[in-house]
Amino acid sequence: MPINVIECYEEADLQVIITEWALQSYLDLKYRGVFTNQEYRNVIRPDVNLLKSQYPGSPKFKQSSFWGHATLQGGQRVADGYKMKWDSIGPGRVELRLGVALLHNRVFLCRAYIKDSPIRDKREAAKLQVHIQIIRNQMHIERGHL
Repeated sequence: MPINVIECYEEADLQVIITEWALQSYLDLKYRGVFTNQEYRNVIRPDVNLLKSQYPGSPKFKQSSFWGHATLQGGQRVADGYKMKWDSIGPGRVELRLGVALLHNRVFLCRAYIKDSPIRDKREAAKLQVHIQIIRNQMHIERGHL
């Protein structure tokens, strides 16, 4: 029986790392007006902060509408890859996603994107898989910590 990764972590302060990919995608989405300042402060940022202090204990991480495995074409899971999900964000009421890598009690925020189709979601999962390999090879750029 496969082990549920969520059960492998005790609720504790995890180090949350903002990668270059996360920062650049945030700046792009912000510039494009995908989400409002109020949504960022009151919804997105508090949810991301749950990774630092309440993963996996917060009930939100048990909701598939908020948290789930990143999956490739054909349904294969990206090893150590997850996504945070927000629906009806911003003036365009888009589906916002944030790719997350969970490696050795460290959380790496990767790339945020608008899920505008299932194919786009699978492409972003493939990009996350590449990002995870770059992180494992310690070739990523860190832009900050939460």
